[in-house]
Amino acid sequence: MENVANNSQPVKSGRRVVVKPDSRVEIQDFPVRQPGRGEVVVKTVSTLISAGTELGSQELSRTHDLSLGYSNAGRIVALGEGVEGFQIGDAVLSLGNHASYVTVSAAPPSLAKIPAGVSFDEASFGVLGSVSIHGVRKAKIELGEFVAISGMGLVGQLALQLASFTGGEALIAIDLSDMRLQVAKDCGATHILNPVGACLCASPYLKAEVNKITKGRGLDVIIEASGYPQALLSAFDLARIGGRIMALGSIWHRKVEVDFMPFHEKELTLVGCHQPKCPTAETIYFPWTQQYNRNQILRMISDGRLNVRRLISHKLSYTEAGEAYRLLRDEKEKALGVVLSWE
Repeated sequence: MENVANNSQPVKSGRRVVVKPDSRVEIQDFPVRQPGRGEVVVKTVSTLISAGTELGSQELSRTHDLSLGYSNAGRIVALGEGVEGFQIGDAVLSLGNHASYVTVSAAPPSLAKIPAGVSFDEASFGVLGSVSIHGVRKAKIELGEFVAISGMGLVGQLALQLASFTGGEALIAIDLSDMRLQVAKDCGATHILNPVGACLCASPYLKAEVNKITKGRGLDVIIEASGYPQALLSAFDLARIGGRIMALGSIWHRKVEVDFMPFHEKELTLVGCHQPKCPTAETIYFPWTQQYNRNQILRMISDGRLNVRRLISHKLSYTEAGEAYRLLRDEKEKALGVVLSWE
């Protein structure tokens, strides 16, 4: 049965995080748009910063303000006409941005109920989790394969935890931060590698360590989650003949000089993994829709298979959003998962 519009006490205004063209962060008042047909208004409790996308977007030259964020957890406070399956008061995860109220579609790819027992902070990881699970699915990891995750930000950390359920022989975390590597070890990495102050393309060190771990075989699968294209050069070197490389992290630093001869001679496979391209309609050939993946992540958080609390390094008031971005940009040895609180 469809709901008729239910908005007896409409919310008129809210507050949101805005990034100016000069990268100054402001908290601005804004009028809350009332829900149209098939939409809901959510009162935000927690939002999670997606460091790669949000910092990368700020680095691009622009003349307009940015309202960032797409990992919003809160409670429904208003329903538009035609909304099915949701009620006022439901705890939900949406693609809404960093704002005290968001008006969002109630369509399955955009809105999901938060399971009982999952906190709003934990639920805010559902969207980034669906990014990671898309990459792990495309990797098609087989029992006994040697797997490495390069880049231990949130997407890499979640991919590592998800990959731990696939039966790989070894699960190697690679990063330049000892703190992030310790988190990875706590969450299932069998080995952790830091190229000792060099960079992720420091192949001699990494290759020697990978050869020890794999007994000279090389890596079957590399999930590149750092977003730095230089890391792909290392991946070409570390992969075995016939190895598979998943480009999961968004490559904001777009250009790098590449020698493709190793790629050619080793018959490697490079796969782009961009979650928004994941289908929203199920087929018999690919049933893993965006909404399925998002709900799967929430279920895995609910039953304890995914440990997202270990990934939260900071929880700040939304009024400290500028400091949150600074931490993620300048103090990567301290900051990992930064949640903004709206209550």
